[in-house]
Amino acid sequence: MKLHKILLSAWFILVLLSLSCNPPETKETTELSKHILPINVTGDLNFSVGQMVYVPAYSQIHSVYAGPEDMLISFAVTLSIRNTDLEHPIIIKSVSYYDNDGAFLKEYVKTPFQLSKMASVSFNIRQSDESGGVGANFIVKWGAEEVVYEPCIEAVMIGAHGTHGFAWRSPGYVVNEINN
Repeated sequence: MKLHKILLSAWFILVLLSLSCNPPETKETTELSKHILPINVTGDLNFSVGQMVYVPAYSQIHSVYAGPEDMLISFAVTLSIRNTDLEHPIIIKSVSYYDNDGAFLKEYVKTPFQLSKMASVSFNIRQSDESGGVGANFIVKWGAEEVVYEPCIEAVMIGAHGTHGFAWRSPGYVVNEINN
């Protein structure tokens, strides 16, 4: 009976240790596939329709589990852009990342690219990258040569603190319309 208690205790400790371990860090990635076609631009892109979309993201949040001290929990962030049009591609002009103070951190799109019908692309920020802070955000600029359905643009955050896991999404908000 005593051996049973020791084995059960050891198993319980191993389970707790495995739950508290962080997965290995992965490289920051941007999916580029056959549904993404870089386009050559010599001047300004002229779109029939398009938008500038603000997407709130949270690379950190304040913890309610910290007790009397203020503690931040870090999150991995995935910005997802999904072309919802069944027939036409869209062009992603830029994906800019800003921090809590509104300072520009990074441009993810070096060259505008065409995103095929019903295709998606994602841009990822590692959990260890805390540069955005609690007020991180993206500005996405997209357009199309003809009328299309609006793409679905959102950020998905995921992280953990101890045995508590967190995940949620944050939708994009149109801040400027382009209609020529």
